[in-house]
Amino acid sequence: MDFTRDQLEGLRTPCFIFDEAELRRNFLDFDTALKASWSKGAHIAYSVKTNPFARVLDVARECGCLAEVVSDDEYDLALSRGFAPDQIVFNGPVKGREWFAYALQKGSYANLDSQRELRWVEELAPAAQGVLKVGVRVNIDLDSFIPGETITGADKGRFGFSYEGGQVAEVISRLRATPNVQVSGLHMHVTTLSRSLRAYEVLAEHAVKVIQECCLADQLEYVDMGGGYYGGGPLNVGKYEAYAKVMSDVLRRACDPARVRLLVEPGGAVVCTPGYYVGRVVDAKDVLGHRFVVSELSRLNIDHEMKKTKYVHQLYTASGRTLPEQVLCGFTCMESDRLCKLYDEPELAEGDFVLIRNAGAYSMSFTPGFFIQNAPWVYVAGGDGFRLVRAGFDKLPPRE
Repeated sequence: MDFTRDQLEGLRTPCFIFDEAELRRNFLDFDTALKASWSKGAHIAYSVKTNPFARVLDVARECGCLAEVVSDDEYDLALSRGFAPDQIVFNGPVKGREWFAYALQKGSYANLDSQRELRWVEELAPAAQGVLKVGVRVNIDLDSFIPGETITGADKGRFGFSYEGGQVAEVISRLRATPNVQVSGLHMHVTTLSRSLRAYEVLAEHAVKVIQECCLADQLEYVDMGGGYYGGGPLNVGKYEAYAKVMSDVLRRACDPARVRLLVEPGGAVVCTPGYYVGRVVDAKDVLGHRFVVSELSRLNIDHEMKKTKYVHQLYTASGRTLPEQVLCGFTCMESDRLCKLYDEPELAEGDFVLIRNAGAYSMSFTPGFFIQNAPWVYVAGGDGFRLVRAGFDKLPPRE
């Protein structure tokens, strides 16, 4: 979506803008790709932590998605936005016992990720009303198959139960020995740097190994392949289909698509491209040959790990002059709050606008607090203009 300067002039800034139509397209396109490669039993479980903003969750639910959560608070948020317990995937190692028990009894997709959760299942099972269905998160040494592509590298990942170390088999054996318990799912998520098709192929291959080696074929109800995908926007056409095909082709070796559900947990792959971050230029000055442009924006709002060095952006300025280099800075008092360097672009001046594209993931709500300025305003863009969906705060006048 493109915006004119006149449109931006009417907004309170700094702000986020969400293209709701594109968000819906991303959800539905990924869902269509999954169902085409697997079956009607394929489902998107939107990664709430990626952007827990209420309207994003509402759109996900309206598009038929599940909600993937990793904490008690996220579980409660998903319920408050209309997701039923059996539409929630409960992941992560920090589940609270009461919420974990609630999720099991209410039919959520509850994936074990810690020793205490295993113990809780064994303690809860004897008094359970019906069978407790649980999934097991599998930890594999993915870096040994795709060296240099994982977040942890040789340091190994900390989530789930080790396949190579034999813990997965041990956990499944203990669960099988517990009355009123069924191992109904496998959770295969491992974070990668490359997001490559090969990574998901390896994960699917290990899901097949666990199913076959642990004799799960008769009781397994779902395989959750996790998140970390590319997708959305014109630069990623065909990505959803490619992921769906590579996972489906491998999983069919051990799973019947007519009986076993395939889950994926996209976050940025669906919510990144519909998001925009907009702010005005506050000041521009020269310091020993360097042009510093101060804006209402902040790196904290879109780059919480302080790793990015460039953004897809658009400048709104009437200047006919081009500068060889400008340093775009944020509003905070930290020297590290420099968003990027602009090379051979139009000169920015007070009152001009900077728009950052692909700002929907790990932004808006997932932002470290910084006391000196309140959270940005949030708008939804559509055919009828902009609709304010979260107000910021008006600046207070000086005290008398």
